[in-house]
Amino acid sequence: MVTNNNGQVYYPKITVIGIGGGGGSIVSEIAKKISKRKIPHLNKISFVLANVDFQAINQAPKQTKTFYFGKDFTKGLGCGMRPEIGEKAALKEKEKIAKLLAKNDICILVSSLGGGTGSGAAPVFAETAKEVGITSLGIFTKPFSFEGQERNKIASNSLRLLRDKLDAYTVMPNQRIFRIVDQQTPVQTSLSAMNEILVSILEGLIETLYLPGLINLDFSDFKAVISADKSLTYLNSVITRGSKRADKALEAILNNPLVNYNIKEAERLLFNVVGGKDLKMSEVAKISNKIGEFNPQSKIIFGIGQDNKYKNQVKITLMAVGCEKKKKIKKKKKRVVKSKKEEEKEGKKTEEKKKESKKIEKGKGVKKVVKKKRVMKKKKKPKERPEKTVTPSITKKDTVRRNALDLHKQAEEDMQKMMEEESKWDVPAFLRQEKN
Repeated sequence: MVTNNNGQVYYPKITVIGIGGGGGSIVSEIAKKISKRKIPHLNKISFVLANVDFQAINQAPKQTKTFYFGKDFTKGLGCGMRPEIGEKAALKEKEKIAKLLAKNDICILVSSLGGGTGSGAAPVFAETAKEVGITSLGIFTKPFSFEGQERNKIASNSLRLLRDKLDAYTVMPNQRIFRIVDQQTPVQTSLSAMNEILVSILEGLIETLYLPGLINLDFSDFKAVISADKSLTYLNSVITRGSKRADKALEAILNNPLVNYNIKEAERLLFNVVGGKDLKMSEVAKISNKIGEFNPQSKIIFGIGQDNKYKNQVKITLMAVGCEKKKKIKKKKKRVVKSKKEEEKEGKKTEEKKKESKKIEKGKGVKKVVKKKRVMKKKKKPKERPEKTVTPSITKKDTVRRNALDLHKQAEEDMQKMMEEESKWDVPAFLRQEKN
């Protein structure tokens, strides 16, 4: 609800478009269920089925409008898991898509990704909404695991294109359906259970925009949260009753079984608390504090409303935008410039460690460390000094050459000298002889 310049209350126009077979089935059931509920200003909301399959268009419920396209490409049949056909068909009708969206304030695109029409045409609808200048929100489902890798690949490629064109989007894997139903639940009942959650979410958003409150939320608040950035969005809406209704509502609102992410990383939060006249301020404070605790730095906008149909009940509708996990930026370590000598020392140390590690041998469950053998440095042998040889005079060489007679005479002379020297020595007593 927004007041215009004339003082009149302005209620935003919303169009919900189901693109392709899966998206069309979801929107058809939502339209039937919402039309039976007492929702204010329901005439401001339109439900549209957009498809290339003419048979699906003919089976549309009376609560919906239809948008048939792609006749020249499919001849009234489906795209058969060929998203390029769905894209071409939508591009040819882009002017008509622009006219379909032009008179609205909010565009909610619903599609089951993985097929041909939804995966191929949904990005074209999102791009057109951006060009027209209206706020866009996407609600998409992804294939069951048993549907094969090809469908999942098509869904992922389409989602990559969609998130760059939408203001916000939410993703609900079909596999999560087993969190609300058991293995024995029939297919139709299972899909209806999933659609019931989507109905509650959409109804909660409509009430948030249209229902007057004690603290009012309007289209400008919705736009401020959703249009700030293209981001993954968490959506949920729950109703609880009883003495501990606030605690039960908090537990349920923070655990949407159809999504595989939470609000911990959310940058912007919008939530609305509605109850009867018995709604207590302490309950509102508890709910607000708990939701705000997830990210105190986030931008929070909240509203409080009262409606007699919620007697003894508490209803919370929550939209959290920016739920992507933020990548942690690692701080770069400062590079220390080392000298060549330091680098050489470190290099030698690492080489020695490698050599030591190689010498570690594995024994029977025990590692035996082989000690590094000490390398003893060989002592240098001292240089050998030549021994001095004392030669007797008889061996002394003369520079003059002599014959044999000369040598004989010399020997006799030497002997005579020695005898003379010995006669001078004192003879021991026991060798002396008495003279007769």
